[in-house]
Formats: sequence, C-alpha cells, structure tokens
Amino acid sequence: MRVAGIAHRDELSQFDMSSDELLAMVREGAVRRVQRWYVKPEAPADVVAVLAKGARPTCIDGAALLGLWTPPVATAVHVFRPRMGTGRRDRAILPTGVDPTVRATPIRRNRDGSIRSGMKLVPLQFHGPSLRHWPDNQPVPPLSTVLEHCARCLTVIQAATIIESALEKRLLTRSGLEDLLAALPRDARRALARVRSDAGSGTETTVRWWFESRRIKVRSQVVIPGVGRVDLLVGDSWVIECDSHEFHEIKDQYENDRSRDLVLRTLGYTVTRLTWEQVFLTWPATAKMLETIYRRGDHRRPIPDRAFRAA
Repeated sequence: MRVAGIAHRDELSQFDMSSDELLAMVREGAVRRVQRWYVKPEAPADVVAVLAKGARPTCIDGAALLGLWTPPVATAVHVFRPRMGTGRRDRAILPTGVDPTVRATPIRRNRDGSIRSGMKLVPLQFHGPSLRHWPDNQPVPPLSTVLEHCARCLTVIQAATIIESALEKRLLTRSGLEDLLAALPRDARRALARVRSDAGSGTETTVRWWFESRRIKVRSQVVIPGVGRVDLLVGDSWVIECDSHEFHEIKDQYENDRSRDLVLRTLGYTVTRLTWEQVFLTWPATAKMLETIYRRGDHRRPIPDRAFRAA
C-alpha cells in the first residue's frame, strides 16, 4: 500500500519528478532521506517514525492504515522486517517479540483518515514468521500479510473484527479469506472459520462473537418491517444495537435511533443499545448485565405478526 509523501528509493516515479529535481529538493531540505525512503513534509509522522527504525507497520497498525476498523489496543506498535543474514546463527535472532528499547506511537486513524492524536510512546512488537526479503517496495505490506499477522498475534475476537471489516469493505474476497485461513495454525483456523462479511462495525462483531461463544442464537443485520436493519437479533425478540465509534453521535442520528427504538418496543421487541465504551472499556460489567437479561428470557418473547428476514 502506498502512503502519501513516502516513496521507496526504487519507486521514485510516484513523486512525479526527475532524479535531478529530487536531489535538488533533498539539498534544499524539502525532501528527507529516511533509511531506504524519500519523505515529503506531508508524510504521516507516525509511519515515518517506524520506517526510520528499519521496520514497516503491520498487524493492527497496518490495518489502521488500510482503513480497517481496529480494536482499542495500543500497548505496542506492531511492525515487521526481514531477518538479517542467511547463516544458521541468524535464525536465532528471528525478529519476533517486543523490543522495549525502541519506542514509537501507535498508528491509528480517525474516521476521516486523519492521524489520531494523544497516542503515547510504546515499544515495538516485531512479527514473524520472518522473511528473508521485503515483500515489495511499499511502506505498508499487502493486506494478506497484515491480516495473517493479526490472526497470529491478537485475540480471536480482535482478529475477527479486523478480518470482518476487510470483508465488509470488500478489500478481502472469500477466496482471499480461504487462503488466509489455510496459512494459519489449526487452532486459529478453526476459531476464525465463522467470520462474516455483513458486520456493521467492530462493536457488533465483538458482541456477536461473545453470544456465539456461549452458543446463544444470534443473527446479524436482520431486517424488521417498519424499522429496517438492526445490528443483532438474539433469539426471537431481543434487539441489540451497537454504536460503532467512541465519539458522540450527531443530533439527527441520535433522534433517528430513538425513534427506531420506540417502534421496536411497540412491536414487542426488547431493545438494548450498547455504546462503544460499554463494549470496550467496561465490558466485564456489560457482559454480566447481558447475561442477566438473557436469563430473564427477554429473547423468547412472542412477537405478534412477526415477519422479518435476515439479510
């Protein structure tokens, strides 16, 4: 994946200038040399910082650059690089694990693609399996590499939310998913085999997987006449709506959501609306309350003249 303002020394054509013009800009300070890269002022500082350390972003940090939904995990900057040398002794320095001596800011993006502020310096998390060579001359590795690192590194639910985001955005095809799963260890392959392509958000995926892990009947993106599409339907009558971002809703969206909730209740549904904070910041307490609602049987309430279809 290309990143604006960054070009590999072997891919200078993307700067749309001659070699002489580039060298002149370097002498003037308008373009910097960073390892094997040439960097313009508009290049994102968080990506440049990783490249300056001889690594490239991957896993959750690469997913953020690819425009995928990312869970709120920021304890390390996830990177990779080929192992150095070709001898047997070099195999002992496979670049995996955390390097506490090298720090950078996690790469995260807002909805508009801008750099998320307020990120603190954290160690680098190096990923394997190790490569002998870089896969290409781009600062961000291919989607397949990023997703494989996610699947091998993150929790199952965290990896699933990123993979489902790639499917929903149609960046990952079903055949691409099959190739990804085939490259994983057996346990990870089995755990991720039930990813879907219709998840509306990472919060929805997280909540749905929690119900599924308890073998509770739950459906995604169900269309209810008179209301439209709802995030999750547990059993026959419990609707769960999941806010997709940690930022407050705009007024029109807030009013529309509450109007939908009122119609659902009129039809006989139980409605639970979960915020981003409830799913990711206070999940243990949220999960206990969801268990209480489930044990009460609100999902088994008969719906008069029920007629809905799963999308």
